[in-house]
Amino acid sequence: MSRHVVVLGAGPGGLAVAQGIRHWLPPTDLVTVVDRTDEQRLGVSLLLVMRGWRTPEAVTAHVAPALGEGIVFHQAEVTHIDLENRRVQTSQGELAYDAVVVALGAEVSVDSVPGLAEAVEHGLAGHYYTLPGALHLRERLASFAGGRVVLVVARLPYKCPPSPYEGILLIDDLLRERGLRERAELTIVTPEPRPLAIAPPLISEQLTELLAVRGVTLVTGEQLQTVDYDRQEVLFASGKREPFDLLVVVPPHQPPAVVREAGLVDESGWITAALATMRTAVDGVWAVGDVTRVPLPNGVALPKAAVFAQAEAEVAARDLARTLAADAPAPEPSGAGRCWFIAGTQQVGAIDVDFLAQPSPAFRFTLPDAFYVGAMEAELASWLARWGGHAD
Repeated sequence: MSRHVVVLGAGPGGLAVAQGIRHWLPPTDLVTVVDRTDEQRLGVSLLLVMRGWRTPEAVTAHVAPALGEGIVFHQAEVTHIDLENRRVQTSQGELAYDAVVVALGAEVSVDSVPGLAEAVEHGLAGHYYTLPGALHLRERLASFAGGRVVLVVARLPYKCPPSPYEGILLIDDLLRERGLRERAELTIVTPEPRPLAIAPPLISEQLTELLAVRGVTLVTGEQLQTVDYDRQEVLFASGKREPFDLLVVVPPHQPPAVVREAGLVDESGWITAALATMRTAVDGVWAVGDVTRVPLPNGVALPKAAVFAQAEAEVAARDLARTLAADAPAPEPSGAGRCWFIAGTQQVGAIDVDFLAQPSPAFRFTLPDAFYVGAMEAELASWLARWGGHAD
């Protein structure tokens, strides 16, 4: 009898795990990918859209024509995950499964910060963690004539840990290009005790120095509480206030409601998956990507980033296939990856990390310059080409 594997979500992790599963399972087994949209983007590309360097079309991949033979794309909203009966309800019907991989990503929750949604509605605030958000902020920055720009990390964890620092540096770069930098004051606020606290202090020091050189004020250890859009102030749990003319927020992240309602989320607020297998606490359920919490040997969790989602996908694909008695090799967990760090025009750096290095995780921050621009653009173009997109 054929088995049916359902992959929920067609982001970088979902796409990679579907292809991995298809490779290892026999042709008689069915593989279905479910997502509400056929369009996918890498998170780093939204920074390029916000900066005005890319159009939405230039960063968008289309899933259906690129999945390949033997994978069915079911374009629909996932409305319920029935773990007991192994069924997924969607807006286009029900799917029974023998194994399911949850790769539905993390959603941003603007409404969970009091006053933030109203500030966005009034054109006083924005973010770049969705395509509409990046386009809205791009328009707001295009009309910005000067004043105080405050970028606030609302909650931990969030997608792509370096992204807030890239965001404020790209805003700095844009204002310099427009001849407005002397008329603007830039501040970034994080709840962490230091920038990128997951990394060694040396990396934080390098990043702090980079911000200082560009004239960006860094405030650490502050937890966002509310946004007073009438007074144009950000209020923190400590009682500190930061006035703003333009507020940029890394919104709180959370798993989609359908995942929370299914009972897959634990006390961490996410789906905990084992690094060695990407199995969850529920039999027959694997999870990869931003929807997960993947504990590392040192006690911290693997960051939410596409590079790690794709590595998790290979682990999950192999383990799932072996569980279904397919002849797949043993999973090989990886904690290694590179995140590009875009800081301005022809200014790209890289953060290389191996969380599984011994005797301790290994980090390296290559400061931004022109050297990595071509490599970053080639990687984005390769991903787009693989999934049916077109870089311009």
